[in-house]
Amino acid sequence: MPKIVDHQARRDAVADIAATHIARHGLEAASIREIARAADCSTSIVSHYFRGKQDLLLSAYRLRMEETVAEVERAAQAGGALVDCIGAILPLDEQRADRWRIWLAFWGRATGDDAFLTEQKQRSREAVDLFHRALLQTGTMEDGEKARLVAQALLSNVAGIATQAVFDPEGWPPARQIEILRLVASSLIPEGSAT
Repeated sequence: MPKIVDHQARRDAVADIAATHIARHGLEAASIREIARAADCSTSIVSHYFRGKQDLLLSAYRLRMEETVAEVERAAQAGGALVDCIGAILPLDEQRADRWRIWLAFWGRATGDDAFLTEQKQRSREAVDLFHRALLQTGTMEDGEKARLVAQALLSNVAGIATQAVFDPEGWPPARQIEILRLVASSLIPEGSAT
C-alpha cells in the first residue's frame, strides 16, 4: 500500500526547516541542497514541494510572518494591554529573534528582487493593519485616521527596536525593549488611553 503524505504538512515542515536555516545562516546559505540536507531528504523531494528556491524562500518567510501575526492576535484576544500585544513580536527570546533575522534578510533581498519587494510591501501593510486592530481590540484608541497613523508609527518603532535588539542583544535585553516600546506608545497615544 502506498504511503499517504499530507502535501501541505510536508511543505510546511520543509519551509520551517528552511526558515530556521535562514535565521541561522542567512539567505545566501539557503540553497535547495542545504535545505534538503537539513531536512534529511533529497533535493528532488524539496523540488517536489516547491517550484524553486524563490518559492521555498517565500514560503519560509510567510510561515514565520504568519506565526508573528498569530502571537499578536492571541495576546489581543486574551485581553492583553497594547504594549503586551505589540510587544509579543519583539525579539524577546531566541525564537522571535530568529523571525526578525528572517525579516531583516528579506529586507535586504527586497532591494533587488521585485517578488520579494512585493511580498515585503504586502507584509508591512498587513503589519500596520495588525497593529491597528490591536489598538482597537485593546480599547486603546477609537477607529479613525489617527489610529492608523499611530499603527504605522508603532510599526516603524517596533522595527527599529527589533533591529537594534537583533544586532546588539546585550544592549537591548527584553526588559529594555519593552520599556522603550512603552515609552514610544505613551508618546504616540492620546492622554488617558490605556497602554
